[in-house]
Amino acid sequence: MSGRITSCELKTGCNEQIEAVVRLPEEKRSVIFGTVLDCNRMPVVDAVVKLLQVVDGCRYPYPLTHTFTDCHGQFLLGPLCPNTKYMLKIYKDNIVIKYSELETSSYNGKCIGKPENNGNPVPKPFPDKPSCGCDC
Repeated sequence: MSGRITSCELKTGCNEQIEAVVRLPEEKRSVIFGTVLDCNRMPVVDAVVKLLQVVDGCRYPYPLTHTFTDCHGQFLLGPLCPNTKYMLKIYKDNIVIKYSELETSSYNGKCIGKPENNGNPVPKPFPDKPSCGCDC
């Protein structure tokens, strides 16, 4: 993305024109904006779209967040870290689950991602599954 979304408040008086210039700082994080369609290319309303982070060497991706599609089948997830692999899982009634690995690049600021260890143990997303030897 080339810039951040921002907002500001303006209050007008009587019979005046406000000319505004808004400069946005460079944004290096990414977002995923997509549309879920059925086999007839019709939008799928209220499908669950799960975002998972793919951690190298792990059998189970780390679940981060989820959202639902709107009345047009559209969804938005982010902000996402650069140089990170993500996976989407999409669920809706009888619709087949599609797995998509995604990579992003560049970074500036906080984003959705696997929590940092900082010397403390990170809870495993699937505690009853055997460990894969990595910190996920």
